[in-house]
Parts: sequence; C-alpha cells; structure tokens
Amino acid sequence: MTGKETHYIYQAVMSGKLSGNGLFTKRCQQLIEQRYNFHKVLLTTSCTDALEMAAILLDIQPGDEVIIPSYTFVSTANPFILRGANVVFADSSEESPNLDIDLIESLITSKTKAIVPVHYAGMACDMNKLMQVAKEHNLFVVEDAAQAIDSYCSGKELGGFGHLSAFSFHETKNIIAGEGGMLVVNDERFAERAEIIWEKGTNRSSFSEGRLINMVG
Repeated sequence: MTGKETHYIYQAVMSGKLSGNGLFTKRCQQLIEQRYNFHKVLLTTSCTDALEMAAILLDIQPGDEVIIPSYTFVSTANPFILRGANVVFADSSEESPNLDIDLIESLITSKTKAIVPVHYAGMACDMNKLMQVAKEHNLFVVEDAAQAIDSYCSGKELGGFGHLSAFSFHETKNIIAGEGGMLVVNDERFAERAEIIWEKGTNRSSFSEGRLINMVG
C-alpha cells in the first residue's frame, strides 16, 4: 500500500465507469506493456482466469496432454483439465520446487500440446532451455508467472518467454489489487482472439476504438 489507493478508487468511481476496461485498466495495461516489453497485456479478475483464457486460446481439446509441475497450486492444472486435457506432472529439480526441465523430453508424446512452467515464489525456471525444448517439439509454452512480476531469467523478464503468460495480483503477491491477474500475449497470432475472448466473445474493443471502421476504410 502506497497511500493513494483510496484517491484512485474515488477517481474511478467519479469517472462513471465501474466495469472493466476503464481509465485505470488502460493505464495499467499500457504501463506493463511498455515496462516489460510485452506484446499485449489484458487485465483479468485473477491469474486463474488468465490461465483459462490461455487454455481457450490454445484450443485445448479432450485427449491433449499438458505438462505442468507436480509442485504447484491447483489453478495451474484446472484450466486445462476443464477443457478435457490430461495433465502430465513433471517432478521438481534438485535445486528448486520448479519443474526439472531435463525430465520434460521423456514426458512428451504425440498428444502433448503445451508446457506450463511455474516460476514458484518468483524463482525463475531456465526459460532459454525450456523454450528450446518446446521449439524442437513444436509445443506451446504458457508461463504461470503468478508470483513472478519483476523477476528475470538471463536478464529478460519472466512472462516474456512463453507464447502466453499469466500473472497474479492477489493480496498475497508483491504487487496487489486485492484480487486480480493478467494475461500476457507474446505471440501475435493470439492477440486479436485474446481480446475477443476478454470481451466475452465480442469485438467490442475494436468497435469502440474505431479499428473496424479503419479496416473497412
């Protein structure tokens, strides 16, 4: 808490817009995109919601396999299980609670679609090594960076490696909104669809910002 929270809440209330995508939503998204060089940021009501959006964007289907750490919170697994995927657990490394990247290749099958590394307590996985494995096997990577804002791997911000990433602003994290999260889209292929899913299946943002008119023009 820095002291201006109630002032900003007052501003939000007096703006007349209490739903999402208001002044502070836009300011936060732009700030985070610029600060961390993320392609697109969408604030969500939780990190769980961001992971659920990621599962939809990857078109996870029944029978797909998703590799996740055996040591993590249930929200890492649930979004993929709810879409019918089989979760394959990777054990922790000797150095940290994070998944052992050396085990991943032994877990990959023809059904594997994605790897979901967790940067537990903000401790970075070796994302350079993991991304190389994913590239060799044509797999998607979703970083569960719930606790990892302002954490880095080889000088690059966590959440900036995967095709998609999810962060948390729960009150137990180092930057909080009481309850909140965000989806980071690093792969441009998912940007437009992510925004449509974020707007409950509509192109509201494109319409309100005049992008549809520009496209027609």
